[in-house]
Amino acid sequence: MSNARYVSKYRSALLVVKTTPMVEYTSLIGSGELYGSPRYERVKTRHETHKSSVRAVKAFLESRGVSHACVERQALRAESIRGHDLIIALGGDGTTLISAHRARDVDAPVLGINTDPATKDELTRMYMTKAPLDERRSTGHLCAANRFDAERVLDAALRGETEPTRLARIRTRINGREIEELALNDVLVSHPSPASVSRYSVRLGTRGDGGESRFLHVRSSGLRACTATGSTAAMYSAGGEIMPHDSSQMQYMDREPIYYDHAPPPSAGHGYYDRGERLSFRWNSRVGTVYVDGAHVKHDIKLGDEVEMTTDAPELSLFVSPWFKEARRRRAGLAKAFVKRESWGAARRRGEKTS
Repeated sequence: MSNARYVSKYRSALLVVKTTPMVEYTSLIGSGELYGSPRYERVKTRHETHKSSVRAVKAFLESRGVSHACVERQALRAESIRGHDLIIALGGDGTTLISAHRARDVDAPVLGINTDPATKDELTRMYMTKAPLDERRSTGHLCAANRFDAERVLDAALRGETEPTRLARIRTRINGREIEELALNDVLVSHPSPASVSRYSVRLGTRGDGGESRFLHVRSSGLRACTATGSTAAMYSAGGEIMPHDSSQMQYMDREPIYYDHAPPPSAGHGYYDRGERLSFRWNSRVGTVYVDGAHVKHDIKLGDEVEMTTDAPELSLFVSPWFKEARRRRAGLAKAFVKRESWGAARRRGEKTS
């Protein structure tokens, strides 16, 4: 197809490219530890699949007259995005999340492409195998396309036939200082050792009503807060609720809270904050860590530090798959009484079936 009549909505794309484990494995070939082993062959095959997908995207953009530049995801900085009006993340959910972190105060939307997706058959078979190795790939939940339909999805985006979706993010402050990354999925605050107790005191009455603050003292395995996007991930696995994709609320949960002999428990330990409300607490353990969208981005905290989270933050423009919205529409409880920290024990959830 000639690009003579092709008018793209986007003029310049930045390709954020995942670095596969093949680079690390190649350095071990000389030692004879991996060469010729089944593990090495699998890594090599996945690496080649990924690189083939990257080449195909580059060729497609060139055929449509869209200029592009490439950057390895570990080298991506906010200044890398300047001059580009579209960010294409080539890898999986991790690469898409890193791209989202750097697209903090820019209008350029992010489009993720899963370059090495698992097929439905593989997803079905790989939960249980004869080998003690977990070979499952990224599901690409945050990706709008995979290597099989990338050209079709990209073509629709470039033509303006599909638009990115605006998604809420979490802004986090430590001692009043805002951290660089806005969380697209979730923020976990916990002791760095999973076997240690996390101690923190949640400040109540922080909705701007001018009332006197009170503190609820919590001992647990940590505190997680998520956006609507992240509500299908760790929050859901822990017993949380799936939220509509366009919700601007922030869901929170105390992980494995310790209530001793309280009956009933003094806290529901799970609920929501509206956009503009702040989840604020004092850290009471000797050490702690704030994890943003997984384990790669983390900030250390210590005894006495103040942490604050809110979805009153710049939204992300992300191209999503139809399944991304459909999964939330079908499974989210759209009519429920949201639990607030200020109404412990008083709220009762009501469940209504959705279509």
